[in-house]
Amino acid sequence: MNAHDLRNIYLAYLDCLNRQAWDELGNFVADNAQHNGRPFGLSGYRAMLINDFRTIPDLSFNAQIIVSEPPLISARLTFQCSPQGTFLGLPVNGRAVSFCEHAIYQFEQSKIRTVWSILDKAEIERQL
Repeated sequence: MNAHDLRNIYLAYLDCLNRQAWDELGNFVADNAQHNGRPFGLSGYRAMLINDFRTIPDLSFNAQIIVSEPPLISARLTFQCSPQGTFLGLPVNGRAVSFCEHAIYQFEQSKIRTVWSILDKAEIERQL
């Protein structure tokens, strides 16, 4: 797989998330997927995302920067949303916040196998 193809797969994955097309998630995420060292599998990964959209109804994944070097994608994702209640241990309570996520995805056979990500919690703290 070349860098262009991997980038297109990743963009289709983000589109799947934004449409909340959970029945399509298996096209992009491996059955044995891991997130930040936790072996979620596809079902756990799906449950994590469904919960994210439940607590952040206006969640939208927006890629600001994508670097593709197969089998890896590195991305800076931007978010402008209003998390309900406590988010990352912070009392956001529906206030609009903007922040970034920095993520590295390792693909295996055209599917996400491993994700390492970190959210810019300090930026949310500054806005609160």
